[in-house]
Amino acid sequence: MKEETRIEILQLPLTSSLQPSFDLSKSQGRFLAIQKAFLDPATVPAGTFVTVTGEVIGSVTMPLDETEYTSVIVEIKNLRVWPRDEDAYSRTRPYIGPSLYWGPYWSPYWRPWPYW
Repeated sequence: MKEETRIEILQLPLTSSLQPSFDLSKSQGRFLAIQKAFLDPATVPAGTFVTVTGEVIGSVTMPLDETEYTSVIVEIKNLRVWPRDEDAYSRTRPYIGPSLYWGPYWSPYWRPWPYW
């Protein structure tokens, strides 16, 4: 028997940095993503923001509250799990303005990456 993992995803528009937005009211619906291999639920807990690319392979009707909802089924080719907001903030370097150590590379138009 083949193992597969099903993930129900709420579609959200992307921000300018191609991350899912946090505004749930702008969703255009739900879809079901299927991974042909086992995916540990601990790696993608409920509420995790993901980006999925894949191929549409059909649709399925599922219950949603007291009604039925037709969802598209996407076979996952690539799955990206986005870090939580507080994790992403801790990796970015805060802007350092003019000071005694403001050299030729420390200007308002040059911002280094966190790791050199």
